[in-house]
This record gives sequence, structure tokens and C-alpha cells, in this order.
Amino acid sequence: MENKNTIIGMVALFLLCMGYWLFLVLRVYPSHPNWDYNNTLNQPPPASQPAAVAENSSSPTFSASTGPATATTIAVVSTQPAGPPVSIGSNQPGDPTYALGMQIDPQAAKLDSVTINSYKNADMNGLYVYQEPIDSTDYASMATRSVTVDGQTIDLSNANWQLEPGKTPASATFGLDIFSSDHKPLLHIDKTFQLQDRPTKNINNTTGGYEVAVNYQLTNVSGHALKSAHLNFDGPTMPQRDMERFDDRQFVAGYDKGDGSIDLTRDYLAAFKPGAEQKDISTYKNQNMLWVGAHSNYFAAIIQPDKVGLLGSAQLSRLNPDAVGEDPIVALNLQTADMPLATGASANIPMSVFFGPKIRAQFEGDYYGVYPRLYNQLLTSSSGFCGICALPWLIDALIDLLRAFHFVFRDWGLAIIGLVVLVRVILHPIAKSSQVSMLKLQKMGPEMERLKKKYGDDKEALSKAQMEMHKEMGITPFLGCLPMFLQMPIWIALYSALQTDIALRQAPFLWGFTWIHDLARPDRLIHWDAHPFTVPFFGMKLVSLNILPLVVATVMFIQQKMQPQAPSLTPEQESQQKMMRYMSLAFSLFFYWMPSGLNLYILTSSTIAIFESKIIRDHIKEREAREKAGRVIVDAKPTRQGKQKAKQEPVAQASKSGCLGSAWANLQERAEEIRREAERKSKR
Repeated sequence: MENKNTIIGMVALFLLCMGYWLFLVLRVYPSHPNWDYNNTLNQPPPASQPAAVAENSSSPTFSASTGPATATTIAVVSTQPAGPPVSIGSNQPGDPTYALGMQIDPQAAKLDSVTINSYKNADMNGLYVYQEPIDSTDYASMATRSVTVDGQTIDLSNANWQLEPGKTPASATFGLDIFSSDHKPLLHIDKTFQLQDRPTKNINNTTGGYEVAVNYQLTNVSGHALKSAHLNFDGPTMPQRDMERFDDRQFVAGYDKGDGSIDLTRDYLAAFKPGAEQKDISTYKNQNMLWVGAHSNYFAAIIQPDKVGLLGSAQLSRLNPDAVGEDPIVALNLQTADMPLATGASANIPMSVFFGPKIRAQFEGDYYGVYPRLYNQLLTSSSGFCGICALPWLIDALIDLLRAFHFVFRDWGLAIIGLVVLVRVILHPIAKSSQVSMLKLQKMGPEMERLKKKYGDDKEALSKAQMEMHKEMGITPFLGCLPMFLQMPIWIALYSALQTDIALRQAPFLWGFTWIHDLARPDRLIHWDAHPFTVPFFGMKLVSLNILPLVVATVMFIQQKMQPQAPSLTPEQESQQKMMRYMSLAFSLFFYWMPSGLNLYILTSSTIAIFESKIIRDHIKEREAREKAGRVIVDAKPTRQGKQKAKQEPVAQASKSGCLGSAWANLQERAEEIRREAERKSKR
């Protein structure tokens, strides 16, 4: 019967999980596509593609076309010598004027790097630098790849743009001339980068100095009208990977739902398997794209055209499709919409590009947190089955509590410990009920043996008798696991908070006096990043020795050993108990790559649970000892003398209050002594 119940339970659990998965696919994911981690919906590309997309759908690299397209065949691009890289902004740590430092390469007018001067890199030995060109490819952030005029494409990948007069510490403009085959001017293109100053007031409702204005200006200098012209350029490169266990980097895009809200799509970098084809993300559910870019858990690079419709298409393609066992290299290629150019006319393509950290307060502020940006949706990264527990309101509440404790302790690790204490205090009544229930189960050992002998091999009758006994004694076996299950949503929300709140990134424990210097990463007592090796069977790379997960496993094993164990009736139950006891050791593997802040939470919670369990059990044993040592009171009918005494007691009790009451009580006591003395004399 026990095996039968186990099988039925496993089948029921499987059906429940499948039902939940179907619920996610049919109801949750369509409403929240940002939770669709594994692309469960498998959205097909739009049926109808813009004409400009079809032209360059095979590759993000373009070459010149043949055949006449304009009145004069296009032949050459201006071939002036390349100038040195140009820097704007500041690379000085914590610069008060600029939040960013940018280095621009005149070749293809691309970004060589973007430095966020208020944050350190992952190794904490320098400033955070990203948006660098990808090695072994010609893909670079914001590189201008080609221009198409009246259907004829000119490759600009190696064109040397010239720095134009008027450069300032915050801005730089690069120009490029395109000539016809007879060396007559045809088109002039200007590309301007403009940084903003770091704000000093109301920071959370501003750009924070992390938004850069990028503007293309196309001017027709041919002497005749041009029917259409559009540019093709690279999007941003991926930020650095923040997680060790898995690649957290994604391409994201926001689409206009038409009601002041957006649909958000995510394309995880790890989802681009070898042989992956190009993916068009120009539209989603026939909605226009508002912005597109790439981000990790803590940093983002997002391009937003100043007007809807300025971008004609957006394509994702893997640059190393045939590589096996290597990290995918994925390019985001963007194309502007076609626009006519009258003789001597100019057309602007203005864009706002965010390069910076995902600061929660700013992403929820009145600039980044409102339509058409709504970047606050990028703060939630958990998905799949755990996504339902990582709701934004739960994460926000948890972070608010952590901030309150941090205000008191000035240390994020102590703030996590304070959160643990608060949670354990709230759950104490449940933990106490759980201990009482488990102790009752433990004392049922002899009675369980009696039932076992009584019913023998009749497992169905034995199970029924066991359930009836539990009911009679008021025992709820599942209470033993209830405190842990109630904390699971907190664990998941804390895990998500540690992954998404940049305030916890590189936060040390105990003000930096321990080896834990980043609560958002494993504790890494010893690390060998240059020589990783893969753990057999699990297929995970091991780059460091992490102590906290091992301590967590040890403490959880001790906690499991100290828990009162219900008496087992069958060998199967004994095996289950042993399996549950040693399951705690598996936590060392499960939590090995988890953030040290989460391990600190579980370690503190388990340690408190051990002491709490001991105190509760000692209190219960002490109470039972007092009950055994006390007198046994037997109910009996009151005697006449007892009735008179009972009538007098209220009067005596009432009279004991105040000075007069005390004097009256003394007189009564004296009179009683005289009466007893008189009775003794009369007996003589």
C-alpha cells in the first residue's frame, strides 16, 4: 500500500507540474512574455517583412551592389586617412560632471568602449568597461555598416569618418562624404554623439547621465532628388556576464501595445545554439518596436529612436553558427526606415541610447519607469516555474526591508541576517506547532509497533489506522516541513533581488573584514578563473572554492539529525527517512554556484532553527516534567464545611485590599487562633 501511495503521489505531482506548465504556456506567458525563458511560446517571425528587411536578411555584413540606381552610378566613398580615436566624457572614478566615458573609433564611427566611472568591473581591479568590439569579428557597438541609396548599397564597414569642428568634452561629430563614379558629391552623412551631465538633483527621475544622444543626418548633395535612403548599423554589444552558473545576458525589445504599456521580449544569448538561424525581431504581435538592446543582470545598453517608425528592421544572428562547445556570438543589426531626400534636403535620425547600470530607483522613477521606456520591467529576471514567486512586488518589499536593515547596520550581510531574524520571529508559532507535532509523532513509537504487529502485512489497514491515530492525537505530519515551504518564496525573491539590485553587487560582508567581498556572487575563497574545469555528470564549470555552500550543507544535515523523527512502520519509510536526511548534502551542490548572500540567509536561518528547536523541545520536556511531579486532583462533591469556606473566600479575598481590609484579615486570623485554643482546652 505504501508503494502504491508513493506512486499515486508521484503521478499526482507530475500531473500538477504539467498542469502548471500548461497554465504558464496558455495564460501566463502570453500576458508576460518576459517570463518565457526557454521561448516556450516559440513565436514565429512575422509573416510579412518590410521590403528593407528582405534586402539584407542573409548577413549583417553588406557589400556594394551592381547596376544603376541613381542618375549617376555610385562608385566610391571618401577615402581620407583615419584619425585617432576620440574620447568624450570622463574615465575618472566618480567624476562629478559625467557618468560615462566613451572612446569613439573614426573607422565606421563605432564605439571602442564605454566606461561607467561609478562602478568597478567584476574583479574589482578597475572601472566597469563594456561596449568593446567583439574579438575575431568585425562587430562593434554602434558601427555604421552601410548606406543604401535608391536600392544600391555601399559598404561603410571600413570607411574612415572625419572628426568635424566643434568637438566639446561632451560631444563629437563625425562626417563622411560619398561620391558618384564621376567623383561628384552625392551624399554627406553626419553622426553625432552627445553626452549629458550627471544630474545633482532629483536623480531618480532623470537620465542619471547614462543616456547618450546619437543622431544621423543625411544630406542630399547630388543636385537631384533621391527616392529613398536608409542606413544599416550595429546595435550594442553584450555587457559582461554577471553570473557563473549560467549566462544571464539577453537581447531585449519593447513593443507598443497602444494603451500606454509595452510588451517585452527576451532572447537569451544561451538560446542561440550552433546552427541557429537569423531571427527577425522587428515587430511582435504586429506591434511597433519602441526600443531594443542588450542587458545582463546589472547593466544594459538600449537604443530608443526618438520617434516610432525610425527603425525599419532589427535582426539577431549568430556570428559563429558552426562553432560547437563555444559561447555564442550574436549580433544585433539595425536598419533605419527608408526616407526620400529632395535636392539639397537633409533628414535626421535621432536616437537616445542608454549605457549604464540598472539602478532600481532610477528604473522605477519618472523617466525610465514610464512609457515609452518602462525599463523597470528589466528588473525582473527570474522565469519559468520560479517566475511566479519572483513577482516584482515581492522583490520590492524584500529590498525595502533589506534597505531598512542596511540603514541600521550599514552592512548588507548584516541586513540579510536581520531579515532572517524577522522572518524566524514571524514563523515562530508555526515552528513551535511543528516541533510539538513531531515530538508527538516520536512518542508514538510503541503504539506504531503495536499497530504493525496487529495488522501485519495488511498495509492498507495499517495506513488507515495510522491516519486515524494522527487524527485522534491532533497530529499534522506535514507541519514539520511547513516553515521551510513558507520561506521558499522569500528564498526565490531574495535570489532574484541579489541578481537584479545593483546595490547588492560587490557588497561585502562585515564591512569587508571577511573573504566575502560580493554578496551577489559565490564567496570564492580561492578561485582559478584562468583554468576552469567541468564537474563530471553535472556539466558545470568550477572556477572557485566556495565555503558557504559546504557550511550550509553541514548545518542543514545537523538540523535534519536534530529534528524529531516519526517512527517508521515499513522498510520503505525507513529508506525515505534516510534519503531525506542525506538530501541536505545535495544542497551543497545545488547552492554551490548561488550568490553568497542567499547562502548566508539559508545558513543563518538553519542555525537559528537548530537553537529554536532545542529551546522549544527543552521547554516541552520541562513542562511535561512539572506535570508529572504535580499533585493529582480528583473531583469530588463539596462538603458542608467546604461550602461554607467557599462562601467565605470571596469575602476574604475582597477584604484583603487596602489597609482596612488588612486589619480586618488580621482580626479574623486572631479570632480563629483563640477559637482553636479554646477547643484544645475543652478536650483536656
